[in-house]
Amino acid sequence: MKSGDYCELFYFTNTGLEEASQATFTADEDALVMLPTSDGLHKWIPAGAARDPKAHVLKDENLTWEQFNEAAPRMIMIMRENDWLDDRIDMHVAFWSALQNHRWRHDFDAHKQRALLLYQAQQRRRWHLSIGSSNSWSLAKINQDLLNEARESIFDQFRIQQLSIQVRMLVKRS
Repeated sequence: MKSGDYCELFYFTNTGLEEASQATFTADEDALVMLPTSDGLHKWIPAGAARDPKAHVLKDENLTWEQFNEAAPRMIMIMRENDWLDDRIDMHVAFWSALQNHRWRHDFDAHKQRALLLYQAQQRRRWHLSIGSSNSWSLAKINQDLLNEARESIFDQFRIQQLSIQVRMLVKRS
C-alpha cells in the first residue's frame, strides 16, 4: 500500500484479514520457516511449501456487497496510514460512496448490483495503471456508459451460464 500499487479489496475483508493472520508470509519462497509437526516437534521447511494451497484471493468483481463494505473503509484507513495523497484518498471515498448511492445498488436486478462491483474493479485497476501518466483521471464520477458495458458483460455471462445448463440437460436426456 505504501507504494500506491493496486491491491485487491479482498485483503481488507474479514475473510482476507483472517487468512492473513494465519498465514506465514515471506518474499523468498526458499526461505526456511519453522512449523510444528504432528509429533509436537518443530521442523524447518521452505516458505513456499508452508502456504495454504486452498487460500485464494477473490478479485474485486467477485466480492459480495457485504465484503465490499468491510473492505473499502479499511483500505481508506490504510491509505491514510501509508501517507497517500489526500486528493487520491478523497477520490476513492467519493468513488465508493457514488457506487453505494447509485440507483442500481438496491435494484431488484442482481445483474445491475454485480455490474457496480465489476465497474469498480475495472476502473480502479485502470486508474492504478494510469497513475503518473497524462491519461490519469478521477474515479469520483461514475461513467454511466462504462457502467452499462459492465452490466452487459454481467448479463452476457449469465446468458452463457443459462445456455450451458440447458445444453447439459439436453445431453443428459439423449
